[in-house]
Amino acid sequence: MRMDLNFLGCGSAFNPLYGNTSAYFTNKDQLYVIDGGESVFLKLYQKELLKKYAGITIMVTHMHADHVGSLPSIISYCYYVLGKKVTVIYPEKSLWILLGLMGIDPDIYIPVESSLFTAEGLKVWAVSVKHADDISCFGYIIEFAGEKIYYSGDSYEIPKDVLDGFYKREISTIYQDTTEFTSDHRSHCPLEELEECIPADLRRNVFCMHFTTDFTEKLKKKGFGYIQSNCR
Repeated sequence: MRMDLNFLGCGSAFNPLYGNTSAYFTNKDQLYVIDGGESVFLKLYQKELLKKYAGITIMVTHMHADHVGSLPSIISYCYYVLGKKVTVIYPEKSLWILLGLMGIDPDIYIPVESSLFTAEGLKVWAVSVKHADDISCFGYIIEFAGEKIYYSGDSYEIPKDVLDGFYKREISTIYQDTTEFTSDHRSHCPLEELEECIPADLRRNVFCMHFTTDFTEKLKKKGFGYIQSNCR
């Protein structure tokens, strides 16, 4: 069985027309969401996903606004309107401090400050990644339905342990934030570097996301998958 993520957006912070990059999957009556950027609450609301599922868990990769901008609204809506407490996963206490500064009472959601999370049929590991010097960032390895995938969050390189697992096919799919060109200010993985570390025969299992510009034709020619067509 292949675990496919459903995307709510695939854009970078500076490409709001594509929506903030965020994805979700479900298991029975449970909804699992990765990141809650500025556009995510609207997408969840429009799809009525917050109403439909009994349990809601949000995994946060880091605290830039395009990844947590609507998280307070999601938590408040679920608690005060739907009568549900959202579970929020993040490995550091800094997120709870931020939510407190944004007026979110710690009693209205369930914080999970851990690098490991388990639930029925699900295991999630947080992986420290490199994105910005002034903020902690995490990718997630998600094991579900007998399959492991890796979701990068924002990172300018793929961690060695993740690549090794991917080469051995222990990790079946990589979702990687990708930028078309390299630059002196490294924050997302340049396509050129992705080409160097992903063999041609495995590129169909790597899905690029978090687009500032549209370079899907280039990705097609090089054999990579991409998340975009359903996010505009």
